[in-house]
Amino acid sequence: MVQCNGIKDLVFVAHQDDDLLFMNPDIESTIDAGGCVQVVYLTASERGEGEAYMLGRERGVRSAYSYMAQEPNIWAEDFAAIHDRHVARFTLHGNKRLQLLHLRLKDPWLGKGWGSLTPLSRTESVAGATVESLGPAAEIYSRSDLVETLENIIQDYQPSTIRHMDGSITVPYERLCWRCAGHAHPDHIASARLVHDAIVNQPGNYAEIAYVDYPSQERAANLSATEITEKTQAFRRYAWDDYRYCANARLCQEPAGPAAAWVGRAYYVSRNNEAPYIVSRLDGGFFVFALGEANAAANAWQSTGQQWISLGGRTADPIAAFESSNGRPGVFARDATGLAWVSTQTPAGSWASWQLIPGARITYLPVVSAEGPLLAVAMGNDGLLHYAKPENDSGAWTAWRALPPLPGALPRVALASDDSGASMVFATDEAGRLWHSVYRTRWSPWQRINVPDTDGGLAALQNASHIIELYLRDKASGHMLQIVQQQTGDPAGWSQPTDLGLTYIGSPAVGLNETGAVAVAALEHPGGPLWLMEAGQATRLTATAGSLPSLGTIGGAFYVAARSAEATQAYWVRVRRHGAWDEPKMIKAPPADGGGAFKPDYSQETIPIKPLPSPYVRQGAPSIAAFTGSTDALSGDTHP
Repeated sequence: MVQCNGIKDLVFVAHQDDDLLFMNPDIESTIDAGGCVQVVYLTASERGEGEAYMLGRERGVRSAYSYMAQEPNIWAEDFAAIHDRHVARFTLHGNKRLQLLHLRLKDPWLGKGWGSLTPLSRTESVAGATVESLGPAAEIYSRSDLVETLENIIQDYQPSTIRHMDGSITVPYERLCWRCAGHAHPDHIASARLVHDAIVNQPGNYAEIAYVDYPSQERAANLSATEITEKTQAFRRYAWDDYRYCANARLCQEPAGPAAAWVGRAYYVSRNNEAPYIVSRLDGGFFVFALGEANAAANAWQSTGQQWISLGGRTADPIAAFESSNGRPGVFARDATGLAWVSTQTPAGSWASWQLIPGARITYLPVVSAEGPLLAVAMGNDGLLHYAKPENDSGAWTAWRALPPLPGALPRVALASDDSGASMVFATDEAGRLWHSVYRTRWSPWQRINVPDTDGGLAALQNASHIIELYLRDKASGHMLQIVQQQTGDPAGWSQPTDLGLTYIGSPAVGLNETGAVAVAALEHPGGPLWLMEAGQATRLTATAGSLPSLGTIGGAFYVAARSAEATQAYWVRVRRHGAWDEPKMIKAPPADGGGAFKPDYSQETIPIKPLPSPYVRQGAPSIAAFTGSTDALSGDTHP
């Protein structure tokens, strides 16, 4: 049985080279960590030129992956049975953790090129359309057939991460154009939309990461010199077998033109409805923390400087900010391979370098306690909830440690502290049941709380009477429910649920307002009203909000923050003092650059290149020294 070391990447792309140009270095990082990778290429990528060109491109990606795995380019070929479908499969002989699947859907333009449909984009968008595959195991797929096949692949593989292209581009397929700002290939968009539908139908304990493709060239280069070198070397080994890139391998100058820009960049499609974080400053001001939708990095806005600073990192997830016991803020982030990193502000006001929290890889951003002992809880790739806590005031954290198993646990938990200072974690499971566990010197067994079936939406806090209040979403109605501890220090006794009548998405923000009363803020639906619940009364703060809210009480004033509903990333902050709201303050978008790997800067060091054992070398393949110069060898209307 293949050992994946707790990491299983499932990659869906339209063409051979999409993964190499837009998803690396993340895939190579998984390989280097001993993880499993299965790549699914939806199209034959033959561009109407027949099986010979298709097979050449397939040879190219095998060369690239054998290089990344540092194994001889020897693969076992067969056909995988995906329920009633047969899909070409290649398994690397020296590292069976790597598999490449090819659906081989025919891929000519159905018109003159850009501005027309492809078989895949037509099948995705036109009712009743179908697409046929090339090769000896010919198949015909409708849209529903494709979604079902992708679902089956997800179910069979049980990934810890699914990687796919960008399906968020709203330009109609027929109006897309090559090298137009913000545009992408129709097959990239279609593949992502099909994968998204499959994910909705096949949920599981895995991370989902979408990648910016062509528009990444419009952003700043954000890979280190080492990352660029490794990404370049893998792509070249592909290009030697793709005659549209390298008509003559000895004279090949790839990556050139746009490919030269893409190998220097890796950007993720932002989840722009995630809440910012508002945290107090020691000088009485405040920070707003947010993931930059342009730089894919952690960013902090300071009320004292009225400006953003980039804390770096490169993450596909939102970030989680917290306040340390010494009053200084800190930030959690998760990288694209599932490792968790933390950075805290130093006494001098600068930010410490990112520190890795060792142990488990996690599928979701940690939930961090906002009261009581500082604690972070996250779902691991292994399906177990894990926790970490600070070791001391230096900013170092313990390694992840597993909580007691909770079968079918969902990742979005809530944390609170009881009157004795014990930490409590609340979690839901796939069956809709609510559970809790208490941490004193160790975690107690999970105990069920009797409430109607819930699909999460959890938030918890200790109120001014030292009683824990817990908020959750009723699965049947979508309404917010409230339950309250019967008495302090009793983790088992809870009130009957109170239906607050508010429909909401995600998780609410909870805290004590400037008078010490409980305040709950929630977003009704994406882009919809933002509500503030206090003393049983709901107040609509805005008719349209772009994200879930954040709230806090700082210096006797009550703050609420959320993303603007405008297309450009910006945030508004409302402040209430002595019962009166100030005018909303708008905070402009975080910087467009400043992101980078959660690793040391390699820009000043000698760049290592992976050794190339003799089984890698193709007859006639050029040496590394042969790659000089830069030309754009791609025609503007046919690039795949």
